[in-house]
Amino acid sequence: MPASLIQAPILCSLFYTLQSLPASAAGNAEPLSGIDRVMAGDIESSSIFGVRIADSFGTVVSPQSHVVIGVAVALMCLMLFAMQWLLIHRNTPKDAMDSPQFRTQKLTAFVFPAIYVVSGGTLPFGVLLYWLTNNLWNFGQTLCQLRWFPAPGSEAGERKAERDHEQENRHRAAFRIAVFGRRARGGRA
Repeated sequence: MPASLIQAPILCSLFYTLQSLPASAAGNAEPLSGIDRVMAGDIESSSIFGVRIADSFGTVVSPQSHVVIGVAVALMCLMLFAMQWLLIHRNTPKDAMDSPQFRTQKLTAFVFPAIYVVSGGTLPFGVLLYWLTNNLWNFGQTLCQLRWFPAPGSEAGERKAERDHEQENRHRAAFRIAVFGRRARGGRA
């Protein structure tokens, strides 16, 4: 949650800047800080995957651009849903799965991706790319959390306990071979 609060000003600034670029480039608006008319035109005309970063789903005309923006929105939704599903189903302690909080969390796993679908069509493509990259990064962090720092009593916690137990058994077996194997061959322990 704190990371989301830190990113909110960045996301809002990026949105405002990308929304203002076309007007600044055309000379219909005041320059943005250090971005003069020429620089605004250069930034506004830059594109990724054939879509200008200041364009949104409603402003593009080519079908390819609609597809690219649609794929970006779909990937954002998929990453968010997968991340929330993993956290809810793999990292929630089993005794907490009957609580009202758990039911609310399950509901949010579907609501937030739906909000992405609605808002994704209105946001500039540069904001979508920022959001998609952020979701990919957070998904990776979720996978690391589930692997190395799961909640005690959760499915991920049980899997980690099994992995730790197997690793400890391998270390003990290797130690026994190292110590007792030398004695059998006449070496010192």
